Amino acid sequence: MGYDFLREEYPKTISMEQLYRICHISKRKALWLLEHGVIPCEDSGKQTRRFRILLEDAIDFLNKRNAGELDAVIPHGTFSSGGHDKPHTYLDSEELFSLLIDRWQDAPDMLTAKQAEAICGYGTTTMNRWLQLGHVRGVTYYGVNLISKESLAEYLASPEGQRISVKSEAHRLLLEEFCTEQQNSGMAFGSMSL
Repeated sequence: MGYDFLREEYPKTISMEQLYRICHISKRKALWLLEHGVIPCEDSGKQTRRFRILLEDAIDFLNKRNAGELDAVIPHGTFSSGGHDKPHTYLDSEELFSLLIDRWQDAPDMLTAKQAEAICGYGTTTMNRWLQLGHVRGVTYYGVNLISKESLAEYLASPEGQRISVKSEAHRLLLEEFCTEQQNSGMAFGSMSL
């Protein structure tokens, strides 16, 4: 689910270079994942073309990563330039979802990528990629991708959506406003650590 397009674009066996491009990770992180067996591979020990990875194993890694199953396995912050090791605290997804739906009540239920960009700040390329990856649901109508407003709110409110490293200004401001409202109301919001 969500990664079927990779089977059409890549061979059954891929290289480390293809792996880090597919997974949108650094070379250093890809090497660590392969050397520590997080992603199964065949290691020739050579300097070049050292690893042979099954595409299915890369897809399995992406699915597990998206489901949060690898959060405890991969050391947080080790591969970022900041090297911080601070655990991430998540806001209550259900309440955040309700806030988004409330804010977007005037928007249509099915959004073009441009309409989605107007309400959440992420560009049309990002919207279409999220649709392709299955992060959001939608349909193609007369050649135009239409994205479900509800699924967009679900994704942005989810822990995965909250983990987006480079957030749009609209998404960042909404999260800050939600935190402020929660603090001012005296209500504690649900959280969990990686």
